[in-house]
Amino acid sequence: MQHLTTRRSLLKGAAALGTANVFGHMGHAWARDHTRPNIVFLLADDLRHDAVGYLNKGVRTPHLDRLAHDGVRFHNTFVTTSICCASRASILTGTYARRHNIWDFSTKLPPLLARNSYPALLRKAGYRTGFFGKYGVGDYNAQDQGGDGGGPVLEVPPEDRAGYDVIEDIDDYYDPKDVNREHHNSQRIAEKAEKFIQSTPASQPFCLSLSFKAPHANDVDDLIMGEYVAEPDLLALYVREIFTEGPTVNETAFQTLPDFIRTSESRRRWQGRFSTPWLWQDSVRKYYALATGIDRAIGRIVSVLQEKGLVDNTVIIFTSDNGYFLGDYGLSDKWYGYDASIRVPLIIRPLGKPVSQDVFATTLNIDLAPTMLSLAGVPIPSSMQGENLLPLWTKASPPQPWRTDFLYEHYLSGLHNLSAEMDKFIPSSEGVRNDRYTYLRYPAQTRENEQLFDRMSDPNELKNVIHSAPRELIEQLRKRTDELIAQNA
Repeated sequence: MQHLTTRRSLLKGAAALGTANVFGHMGHAWARDHTRPNIVFLLADDLRHDAVGYLNKGVRTPHLDRLAHDGVRFHNTFVTTSICCASRASILTGTYARRHNIWDFSTKLPPLLARNSYPALLRKAGYRTGFFGKYGVGDYNAQDQGGDGGGPVLEVPPEDRAGYDVIEDIDDYYDPKDVNREHHNSQRIAEKAEKFIQSTPASQPFCLSLSFKAPHANDVDDLIMGEYVAEPDLLALYVREIFTEGPTVNETAFQTLPDFIRTSESRRRWQGRFSTPWLWQDSVRKYYALATGIDRAIGRIVSVLQEKGLVDNTVIIFTSDNGYFLGDYGLSDKWYGYDASIRVPLIIRPLGKPVSQDVFATTLNIDLAPTMLSLAGVPIPSSMQGENLLPLWTKASPPQPWRTDFLYEHYLSGLHNLSAEMDKFIPSSEGVRNDRYTYLRYPAQTRENEQLFDRMSDPNELKNVIHSAPRELIEQLRKRTDELIAQNA
């Protein structure tokens, strides 16, 4: 968007000066108290936007519901690339994937963007920074530091570790040594978070980033729980529930897909997770139980903030790295530009007294880094392509009209020289989503490689109107996709 540069320069200048008209009531509090807020950033893994209690009565998340009641609920938040590694890199750096160029699980952040990530910049500005959980960006295998023959373990790249005072990659549901399964990933992260908060000096602000494994499926079956490794006591809350399949969970919806998606990895994974009524119910119950496990961990973290008297000076942000197909369209996982795959929950519990508010503007995962920097009064670097969200809930008004569309992109095979074999596995896609239409194209596919959904008449994205829509509209969306690709390189 052409207005981004102007707006970003204004917001960077305001952040550097602590300008009250940008920060609204938060800016007044920050200037008056001469303190910077603590930030707790909570990231779920593969949590679809409606898998939270305040949007779905079938999910038990009382602590998240309280944060939503006391904070700002963003109803139209999306990721720009729906896969863990790329989305996490976008969250860290505030950039589109075509700028950070992370399409797979082994590529590291470019050094400049690593230095300009939100944790690195906050640490440089005097924040104590911590990270616990699944990192998922350029992780590499290293020998078990305990020397007990436990095999390879994931390690965060050294360049990225420099952004944190304390960091620990926790990417398994249970440690292999935990034979009695007493310490689930969500609870281990909560324990680490409690210790970090307790050990941070009262005189130093902190930014604590927590990245839960839940509710991501294990690609290899867990011997006890299958692929969705829920905590047994929380699964017990759901075992008597009978969930209703939505309008996209049926064979008719599957038949609306292009052939190359119907034969993709998403369909293969669907077979083992959702292909029978019993499997679907079992997977949904465990998936929701995993969401409840995140919620229980968040309750522990909020409690320790309350015990230390830090709640009123701590901004709490909750979101997910991407959405998830719970059998929608006969698929599993994510990767494609459908709303079920790219839409995520976003809650921001601001400083001070509870402020219940709904925001319907289009917000993106690339907005989170500039927002956290702005909260801390740290200038937003020119490398960041996202927007500062503060004007959407404070008294300030955005200097320009807010975005009305955004670029979606996913190229697991790489941005250039798309691999035909990889595109059979997970087809590459790009397109634009605006307030009414979703336009997608699949550049490695040679025929029938475009989709257009009019969500006003077809909110479930079941009818591809690429052959019946006005040609002027289609050309406009093609051109807009090209413009966004060029602008966000």
